[in-house]
Amino acid sequence: MKIRKLGLVGIAATSVIVLAACSAGTPSGGTDGTSGGEAIKLRVQAHASIAAEPLYTGIEQGFFEDEGLDIEVVEMPDLSSATAALQANKLDLAFVPTISALQMTRKNLPITLVAPSDGINPEAAEAPREKQRDYTSVGVYTSKASGITDLKGLAGATIAAPELKGQPDGTITSVLQEAGVATDGVEWLSLGFVPALEALKNDQVDAAFLVSPFSIEADDAGLTRVMNPSVEFFPPGTATSSWAASANWAKENTEAVARFQRASAKSSEWANKNLEKVQQHAIDRAGLKLSVADMPKSFWPETIDAKKYQTVDQKLVDIGFFDDPIDVKTILYSKN
Repeated sequence: MKIRKLGLVGIAATSVIVLAACSAGTPSGGTDGTSGGEAIKLRVQAHASIAAEPLYTGIEQGFFEDEGLDIEVVEMPDLSSATAALQANKLDLAFVPTISALQMTRKNLPITLVAPSDGINPEAAEAPREKQRDYTSVGVYTSKASGITDLKGLAGATIAAPELKGQPDGTITSVLQEAGVATDGVEWLSLGFVPALEALKNDQVDAAFLVSPFSIEADDAGLTRVMNPSVEFFPPGTATSSWAASANWAKENTEAVARFQRASAKSSEWANKNLEKVQQHAIDRAGLKLSVADMPKSFWPETIDAKKYQTVDQKLVDIGFFDDPIDVKTILYSKN
């Protein structure tokens, strides 16, 4: 396994570094079959969040090697750059949030979701809001100067998110509207996780959408979490992110896709059965000064449930985030 880390150095600089790194490489994947028993090489994008941890532990457990895959992990925190790399055949698979995938389809970007990454722990459905955070690293935090301590305070707030018209603002908007909080006065600011956390600490924004390890840093800084957007929005067990490929690459590399799907499912199954080991792996990989008890009870689906994706799409149409519903099966990989 090879791992290339492209640092979290701010949105503009990150885009430059990522695109330069991608253009310097050569396309992986290649032909669908193998000759002489050689492994199929895949270049897969991931990032620092525990959401992608089964990819790392699955490689270490040998699940991908067992399927005849040689995985190179390329760590990119920027979705737009990863998507561009997919379309340019500089990546084979990328980590894409569910709502972002639904948005890409509406923009006629030819991607297909081949396997789930992380999802909503079914146990979280019965938990009260203050306990739901135990099942997710995703949260909306508020700055101390904002004085915001609950959902109502987010009306008219300035909220930082790593992407707009995607998963962060889609889930937040839905949760607020379901709670009866007006969202037309919310000011959205596009900021990556690092600058968003700094802006919170310096009281430059009212709130921000953060994931681990940045949400953990926000906790350590004494910032208030007022929402668990993913847990509150998605149906239990839904895949909130997936491994995506360009539609053309997936069509031309059906054997590679099938192998990756099997290895990914094995990795998710192992991760769910060995949660504490996966949590510790995430701590060690990120160099965090935490214990397993500080980590969320994450969950990784083994398959993508199309019906739950259709529910997600309709919820976004209902709040005016999307104009019309789509058939979500059009973004899910099918060999036929």
